[in-house]
Amino acid sequence: MNVTTIPATLAQAAAVRAQLTAQMATSLPDDAVVSGDWISAPEARDGAVVYVHGGGFAHTNPEAERLVAYRLSKATGRPVLRVDYRLAPAHPYPAAMEDVLAAYRSVLDRGVPEAEVVLVGESAGGTLVLSALLELARTGGSPPGAAVAISPVTDLALESPSLSANDGKDLMNRAVLEAVRTQYLAGAEAREAPQSPLYGEPRGLPPLLIAAGSDEVLLDDARGFAETADAAGVSVRLEIYEGMPHAFHLSEVGEVLFGRVGQWLADPVREFTVSGREAGPYALAEGADGALWFTLVHQGAIGRRSPEGELSAYPVGAGPTVIVPGPDDALWFTEYQRHRIGRIGLDGRVDSFELPTAQAGPFGIAAGPDGALWFTQTNAGRVGRITVEGKVTDYPSPGAFPSAITAGPDGAMWFTLNQANAIGRITMDGDTTAYPLPTEAAAPVGITAGPDGALWFVEIGAGQIGRVTVDGTITEYPLPDRGARPHAIVTGPDGALWFTEWGGNRVGRITVDGRITSYDLPTPGSEPHGIACHGGALWCALEIGALARIEVPA
Repeated sequence: MNVTTIPATLAQAAAVRAQLTAQMATSLPDDAVVSGDWISAPEARDGAVVYVHGGGFAHTNPEAERLVAYRLSKATGRPVLRVDYRLAPAHPYPAAMEDVLAAYRSVLDRGVPEAEVVLVGESAGGTLVLSALLELARTGGSPPGAAVAISPVTDLALESPSLSANDGKDLMNRAVLEAVRTQYLAGAEAREAPQSPLYGEPRGLPPLLIAAGSDEVLLDDARGFAETADAAGVSVRLEIYEGMPHAFHLSEVGEVLFGRVGQWLADPVREFTVSGREAGPYALAEGADGALWFTLVHQGAIGRRSPEGELSAYPVGAGPTVIVPGPDDALWFTEYQRHRIGRIGLDGRVDSFELPTAQAGPFGIAAGPDGALWFTQTNAGRVGRITVEGKVTDYPSPGAFPSAITAGPDGAMWFTLNQANAIGRITMDGDTTAYPLPTEAAAPVGITAGPDGALWFVEIGAGQIGRVTVDGTITEYPLPDRGARPHAIVTGPDGALWFTEWGGNRVGRITVDGRITSYDLPTPGSEPHGIACHGGALWCALEIGALARIEVPA
């Protein structure tokens, strides 16, 4: 889970409290456009935000809420629908949640795609947003593209530790929350979802940004739901604003929060926790079942993330490293530490095949044009071939430390020679060739077939991307950050080459004519390694126990 702490000075925190306690009223700017409950800043274009206000489920202040809606519109560039839901105690649970769902459906009925809709709620409205998401998941409804919950109540049993730890620091307290709970639930169970989101099943929810002040009594309500959703494989960003009390979003600090909401929505990168930080996701591949399969190199397991986000793990031998789809609908992987080749079926059944050369150190693996799998043996300086029945043949490598391998457009296999500083080629009958690189100590690692009929590779030592044609002509493209240590590379669905920057904490992109861009990963030091196409996006493995999804730009 990506957790960010937003600092504040003592003076800023005091100013926020003074502003909130004075209940300052601010009018809408003259350029705001209000059409019913639709509110738009001038720059608002496509998509929609469904905004759910706070007020303890029982109160509304339309003028103040319209101002919040305007600020959201300005920050996100989308028109905002303020939901005027029914209020407790006259209309207790589930009336307000039903109104939020009805408002969401009305936006879809206007023709706005689900992926372009964002649900945003604050305080009780944050609770209603999370409740609505859980109800959509339970009933099989289509979720929005993303959701934001600011200072939500997620445990109406009122058992969060911060209720006591932050008592006296906040403008909110337990007594107020007890009254809110009584009016809203009107006898409904406090330890059940969706009314108490913390008790729900968050698997399959859309990306979430959850924010709270460090001095809020509801801090652990926000943190607890974020951790539960993160453990269920949901992409979650938790932001904690230092020294801030409940309702801080109504102050000037809210401009910082709304600005960060806009940045988060525009960020093409999302992270998904798939294991403990020590497990080490290393490489990944899309299976024939539409799931994403990945190696957990330090856990000795293969992981699977279903299209719905459900996670599974299957124990295998020590050190599973690179994984690829095979010609038999299974996934094949190298067992670097056990010096074997592994196979896992879509049903989770695992087979393992011994290699003829001891201590071979298999690393790269790829399906060949001959219906077999070809792999490198880094320690032995050999290239191997294994049939789907498990028969192994190997050949001498034309250089030291053969690493990643891929099928070329010429019917041969191409591979990097990390310590020989060259690119290797092997035909189906075992003839090999080496093409030296122009840059000394380039240390090539990842390699892939490009969309232009050439092979593209990364130079982890030189901070460059390389291209080699089938006749051996090599071109090199220096990265803006020569210390980026690029590691793996793949052809993306957009016809560009995408690569991980292990040292730069980024994912890079290079077009076939050499134009380079990059995307920062949200979590510092995330150690990106493998990269693969999946579901129309790029995914990379982060050794901090997560996978990152990168939306391919139009």
